[in-house]
Amino acid sequence: MFGSNADRVIGTAVGSIGNSLLRWETVEDYNIGLDMAFLNNRLSVTAEWFRKQSHDMLLKKDNMLILGYPMWNGQMWENIGEMEAKGWELSVNWNDKKGDFSYGVGVNLSSIRNKAIKLNGAPIYTQSFNGDYIIRNEEGHEISQFYGYVADGLFQNQTEINAHTGEHGEILQPNAQPGDIRFKDLNNDGVLDDKDKTYIGSAFPDLMVGINANFSWKNIDFMANFYGTIGNDVYNTTKGRYSGAGGENVYAGAYNAAWHGEGTSYDIPRLSVNDANMNYKRVSSFFVEDGSYLRCKQLQIGYTFPKTWTKVCTLRISFSAQNPFTITKYSGMDPEAAATGAVTESGVDWAGYPNPRTYLFGLNINF
Repeated sequence: MFGSNADRVIGTAVGSIGNSLLRWETVEDYNIGLDMAFLNNRLSVTAEWFRKQSHDMLLKKDNMLILGYPMWNGQMWENIGEMEAKGWELSVNWNDKKGDFSYGVGVNLSSIRNKAIKLNGAPIYTQSFNGDYIIRNEEGHEISQFYGYVADGLFQNQTEINAHTGEHGEILQPNAQPGDIRFKDLNNDGVLDDKDKTYIGSAFPDLMVGINANFSWKNIDFMANFYGTIGNDVYNTTKGRYSGAGGENVYAGAYNAAWHGEGTSYDIPRLSVNDANMNYKRVSSFFVEDGSYLRCKQLQIGYTFPKTWTKVCTLRISFSAQNPFTITKYSGMDPEAAATGAVTESGVDWAGYPNPRTYLFGLNINF
């Protein structure tokens, strides 16, 4: 508003800060591979080690607010990054045939580690969350690591709140109530602040897995594809966005499982519109979950009718399912939804649209 006039006035504002000095990234890539086959090519093995170093990476850097940049537009893209990625990949496949029966099984394993070499001398924070940032990228550290407070269970009663003190007896969380999260004072200075933040999770898995299988017997064929990850974390923002804090809707599951009396829950805090303890608004390990999963990407079964039946054409019917099931302990809608975005800001689940489950019937006729 301008002056005392309460009417809205049309205006313009800078949506994003441009940078005319941007240039292409450069990449050094090294690979060592080995291909082997045994037992008349029934068994094949492929192994690879790789190293990739990226220079002049495009990263977001905080602008100088003293120059008039607003907080909501406080970052700009610059060529300031250097990153190294090392990893390996191993594929083992077996194919065989016995009479009318043929089959094949393959397993693919891979692992990669990304480390920030140069970030212009200062940590780079990404993925804004309630005025803070979830991810901290720091020179010499793995990229896309979550950075925040360490949650240490829930206060079950007022006695536990009063006992959570600094070395001089000061209560660390004076706004807490029974059912709120207990946060650790990592530096033992009697104050819960940014100095108590630490790395609380990593977006990248220890191991990526792919499995495929197929077989055919006479006129019947079947194939299945699986893939997944082991050892990666997901920062599940939906825990906060659908907790009711701030007046939003609440997941039915969260409503029923949240703390509502001593001993009723030890991991999901009480629901509160005000959230004075910032249970659902503070970046913390409460939101970090094991994102490991195994997903069936595709199942298909088909039957080809003998030509003695169809006479002049080849007729095949099939049924396939895409994403029919996923095995995971992750409580969000889709653990894979967090594996999107730039490599420096991966692993955060913003309640993106999950992979759809699809069932298809097929009919193929060839004359």
